[in-house]
Amino acid sequence: MESNAILFSDQEKIFVERTGKDFSTLYKKYYPKLIYYTSKMCSDPQKAEDISTDSFLTAFEKIDKYDVEKAQFSTWLFTIAKNLALQSIKNDKRSISLDVEYDDEGTTMKDFITEEEGDTMLHDVQDKKAEIMKKHIDMLKEPYKSVIEMREIKRMSYKDISDTLGKNLSTVKSQIRNGRAILVKATENEFKVLDEMFL
Repeated sequence: MESNAILFSDQEKIFVERTGKDFSTLYKKYYPKLIYYTSKMCSDPQKAEDISTDSFLTAFEKIDKYDVEKAQFSTWLFTIAKNLALQSIKNDKRSISLDVEYDDEGTTMKDFITEEEGDTMLHDVQDKKAEIMKKHIDMLKEPYKSVIEMREIKRMSYKDISDTLGKNLSTVKSQIRNGRAILVKATENEFKVLDEMFL
């Protein structure tokens, strides 16, 4: 047990300490419920799935901010999902800019880089995070690199990716979710430095 604990990243240790469960256990428990919840807020099923995934990645990234004394993990998680969904709806009503890019089918590379509300400085931070994310996408191993590039950079739909690679749709979605999780962990320290410098 101790040897396995050594393999945990600091973030994973904090996650277990704050929730009493590991990330994968709570992901399996709440992910379907999140999709149902977010689908009630936005009409696009694919966007609801992306927001649900992003909610968990945000919870993992910011688990050190979770206060177990103030709210249950599920309440905190669904609050994150609600805020991401509302932000998505708000962004859909704005003109597309260089800062935030959206397609009609779901998230783009910048969509799963969490941006809190604030002044123009946050846009600069987001751009820097996008550059860091692109660097780490280039460093991904297969099969994650191809599917992430197609989805987050080329903005291809899940179906088009599936057809192009000749893979099952569920396999493609799973590889994209796993690839995103890898990216969150890989960029964690660099994002933290940026946040400390500018936020």
